[in-house]
Amino acid sequence: MAQAEMKWKPEYMNLELTSKCPLRCPQCYCTLEGGKNLPLETALHWIEEASAMGLKEVMLSGGETLCYPHLYEVIRAVRDHGANANVALSGWHFTQEVYDKLIESGVAQIFISLNGSTEEINSLTRDGYEYAIKALELLQANHYPKTTINWVMHSNNSDDFENMVALAEKYDVSLITIIGLKPDSAHTMHTFPSLEQMQYVKNVIKSHKGKVKIGVETCYSPMLAFVCDTKLFGNFNVGPSLGCTAGRFNFSVSVDGELSPCRHLEYYEKHDSLREYWENSPVLAQLRTMEDSKKEPCSTCRLSNNCRHCAAINAKLNHAIYLGHPFCQLHQTS
Repeated sequence: MAQAEMKWKPEYMNLELTSKCPLRCPQCYCTLEGGKNLPLETALHWIEEASAMGLKEVMLSGGETLCYPHLYEVIRAVRDHGANANVALSGWHFTQEVYDKLIESGVAQIFISLNGSTEEINSLTRDGYEYAIKALELLQANHYPKTTINWVMHSNNSDDFENMVALAEKYDVSLITIIGLKPDSAHTMHTFPSLEQMQYVKNVIKSHKGKVKIGVETCYSPMLAFVCDTKLFGNFNVGPSLGCTAGRFNFSVSVDGELSPCRHLEYYEKHDSLREYWENSPVLAQLRTMEDSKKEPCSTCRLSNNCRHCAAINAKLNHAIYLGHPFCQLHQTS
């Protein structure tokens, strides 16, 4: 057994089912022109490969996943291989019939993309506010117990977070996941939250008493380390998954059937075997030693040992893989 496999084991796979989408979100990470679909046989191949290595979580993404003609077949295949099939939706064309088919196929969790409590705020970064709200209404009417809102944190919506929590409570949402901002399809990133906004959102999380749970995604490690920091007990953001897990615990299959460490890391490789990719990819090997190349401001940040920020930021902005967040202001805290 290879040393890399012993230490790092794939637990999470993203399948980019389609690059087709009727929406045009300002923050979009994807290239949507000339939309493609992942061939069904390719999707099934990687589901089998992932299952053989014991992988248990599969995220189905796009584009707009409801544009994919084989969505239900893929969900059933994931389920039949003993893994959880999670699907991210904008709410476009999400009807009672679609909901019934998703449940029948065995979907594990439904994520609704929404960045603002009002259409005005949401439209700064996302399209389709009305679709998302109607989707939340439909899920509530069906008493779906696992509705999750994916909320990407920007400088232009951070101050709305308390209202987002109230909206989630209104629609009986089980979880709000705070998603870290990544570079868009043009490899730019202009709306990273300020230190004051990160403090505000942290305060909302700490003071929240409602039913909806609030989580921070692992790859938004600066925010997660900030939330988990305590004066009495140290920082609870520890362990192998304290930050970006690309190439350590997760990987992605592109709409072209190529492999990458994460859907946001555009280092594509062609392999037929997941084990071959996992053990031999030089990019994965580099990601597994990111801590060895810390640069400012991360190298002197007091939270440095509890944070491994998204690798895609420098990969897209600076064409290199290293730790040194160009926008994060947490190094200013004491």
